[in-house]
Amino acid sequence: MPIQITSVNRTNDEYDNPYLSINSLVWIDDHTKNQGITTRDVLFDWINDNGTAYVVDEEGNKAKLLTATTQNGYKYVKTAFDETQSDKLLSLLASK
Repeated sequence: MPIQITSVNRTNDEYDNPYLSINSLVWIDDHTKNQGITTRDVLFDWINDNGTAYVVDEEGNKAKLLTATTQNGYKYVKTAFDETQSDKLLSLLASK
């Protein structure tokens, strides 16, 4: 069941890694149209267990979420393989 990430919830804390400020992600299931909010750690584990999540940009392009871990062991998700590309996840608006 692929899910589309539609917005994110961020903390007000400052982080060297901007992905760590995302504490939860709002999603919609492609097939059932169910919606939900999932913490960053839970989504990380779900993707690693063969789940698929993606972000759609303003032009309709899909960017699949990847998992990563900081040197200190913090789990996070992102869409870019490295910092040479802009990350679609970081450009999502915060949910209300």
